[in-house]
Amino acid sequence: MARSRFAEPVNDLMSDSGAVLWSFVKGEQLEYPVTLTFVEDITLPYELEAVVVEAKNVLLQSDPPITIEPSGEQTTLDIRLPVFTGDWNASSSYDVEDVVLYDGIYYKLSTGAGYVSATIPSDDSTWVVTALNIIYIQFPKELASDWAIAPMVDNPVYGFFELRVTEPNNSIYVRTWKPVRGLVEILFSPTDITPPPGP
Repeated sequence: MARSRFAEPVNDLMSDSGAVLWSFVKGEQLEYPVTLTFVEDITLPYELEAVVVEAKNVLLQSDPPITIEPSGEQTTLDIRLPVFTGDWNASSSYDVEDVVLYDGIYYKLSTGAGYVSATIPSDDSTWVVTALNIIYIQFPKELASDWAIAPMVDNPVYGFFELRVTEPNNSIYVRTWKPVRGLVEILFSPTDITPPPGP
């Protein structure tokens, strides 16, 4: 029986490993995988949302801000899901990032388009082991382009990041998780302020 004092908690039942820091040079466009350990198959109709909200940056700031910019930019990021094509078939054609199931293991095609091979995925280095609970968060090159303060040579600017996952409808209780939260750091880029080369 629980007899601990309410004001003296000793167990954190919802602990995690801490907040993340995504760091980009302004103008970079990158994609990052995130494994959702609490989901087995993200190809089901889960509702996913990843956002970056502009922080209240100031010129020559020495520390990341702790508040949001009033009426600041709010960016919804695209999320790419694995493309599960079913059981592997030696005569089928596959494209890069296609996911197949072979002998109870999921494999992802690492390169190629229209790839056909009779070599089983476990013996073919073109296939790599994967899972159906990995999503890919896409950070666009335009991120932070409309923020009130631009990054300077020695002073990055920041936004607040969060990922939300809501499970499909069920008959008991629809759960929502927010498994990844933290800061997005945008660093100064000389090529971002230089006109692109001519034709």
